Amino acid sequence: MKRLVCLAIILAVGCFATPAFSAEEKAPRYEYAIVKWDGPDRLAYNLPDKFELVFLEKTGVKIPKDAQPEEFCLTAAANNLAKDGWETVTLNSRRILLRRPAAK
Repeated sequence: MKRLVCLAIILAVGCFATPAFSAEEKAPRYEYAIVKWDGPDRLAYNLPDKFELVFLEKTGVKIPKDAQPEEFCLTAAANNLAKDGWETVTLNSRRILLRRPAAK
């Protein structure tokens, strides 16, 4: 009798636990980019499909005299890429790591 009760409990737990463990959730896929401050008004964009070196003053962005060039340039880059769906993952004084959902 004890064996029958134990077997019934094991089967019941197995039936209810199996769907929870077998259900696979797809992890989101991302593509990553790095923006590096590389001089007074120069930014290097390492995007998934291209590399681009940008001089901000040539694009019409003027760095204010009271602003720190590194911070201002990286902020401008982050704001421009945010318009295209990029979100900042991490940053340091010269680089920003960004990501966005990968195209399927």
